Amino acid sequence: MVASAPKAGSTTNDMTSPVSAFFLPSGEGWTVSGNRCSTHLCISVKRTMNGGRSWSSLPLPLSLRTDASQVGTYFPLVQQNIFFANAKDGWIYGSRSPAGSGAETFTVPNADIWSTHDGGATWSALNTKSLGMKFDVLALTSDRGSVYAISWRSDRTLGLWTSSLTSDAWRRVTTPTLYAAAGGSNMQGALIFKGANGWLMVGNDRGVTGSARMSSSGQWVKWNSPCFNVGDGFSVPVASSATDLVDVCTIGGFGGNLAPGTPSFLEQQSNWVFISHNAGVTFVPTSRVVIDGTSNGLDQLPSLPASPASGTILVAKSITHGQSMRDNMFLTQNGGKNWKSVYASAPSSFFPVIQFAAFASSSFGYAIVQTTPATSELIVSTNGGLSWHARAT
Repeated sequence: MVASAPKAGSTTNDMTSPVSAFFLPSGEGWTVSGNRCSTHLCISVKRTMNGGRSWSSLPLPLSLRTDASQVGTYFPLVQQNIFFANAKDGWIYGSRSPAGSGAETFTVPNADIWSTHDGGATWSALNTKSLGMKFDVLALTSDRGSVYAISWRSDRTLGLWTSSLTSDAWRRVTTPTLYAAAGGSNMQGALIFKGANGWLMVGNDRGVTGSARMSSSGQWVKWNSPCFNVGDGFSVPVASSATDLVDVCTIGGFGGNLAPGTPSFLEQQSNWVFISHNAGVTFVPTSRVVIDGTSNGLDQLPSLPASPASGTILVAKSITHGQSMRDNMFLTQNGGKNWKSVYASAPSSFFPVIQFAAFASSSFGYAIVQTTPATSELIVSTNGGLSWHARAT
């Protein structure tokens, strides 16, 4: 079955399920959403100019709408992500099934990137195969006039590609070897830039399988990710400056592995705030995360921790009260010494409910929350994560 999408301005169904979102500090933002249209699934990209209070649908070429379609009753409905470097230059990226493959047939997907340079009025497909990109694009972001993407190179390795924001002239960047995991969940990728520095990671729930940082000469060199010495869990740091980074590490990671000489106070499966003041060369534990009386059991999401400002950190955790369970977002404003719940989902039988969270500025945050096995909603914060409320998309 081929999914179709509403045309720009369509009101086929005002309530859609966002699966990816991105906002600029100005409050301009975009979502990739899916919603049921009579007997099939509709895909749309929507734009807001006011922090999500109102939205308009952007026109999409038929082949992009087809790439973005996934038919099923599970979340997410689609596998595409969206990112904008500014109001004009943006990308939709992820994976697509080969032409002619049906929903009932397993096929190896292809890496997929579409670009726009006019704010989403028109979109162009990147020939990922000619660049050596395979299977999926795991991460994409921009820095100082360039856009970067992590994709597969082979069955066992991943690579980094870059282009200027406006040219669509992509080339592969030399990095240390980025290996794929031998097992576990789907591979994930992360790109972090701040000032003249950059960091990248690939891995999955089993741990980090490849990482690198950008040197002062602009070369990507080997790097030990923040949790490397305490289990090597895949937890992506947040940079508040070119030299200051924060992360939250689960001690022991997936396999309970600790490097020789690990301090005894770092208890297995506890969570700690780790800080670096030397651009990620070294990280040190500063605060034990204690939420609901324990330091265990944080949601393991690639987008968390998130941080709108130095000393302020957002994490997620499912909390049981009697017969009900809710997924919560917890915030600290003192570097991890004290935490308070700033958002609680409706009671649910599937967890984690919180799928993604990020901050566009020190005040504006946004997150995607799963509401049923097949639907989701966007929630936003306008006060640095202290409170959250739903925005209809």
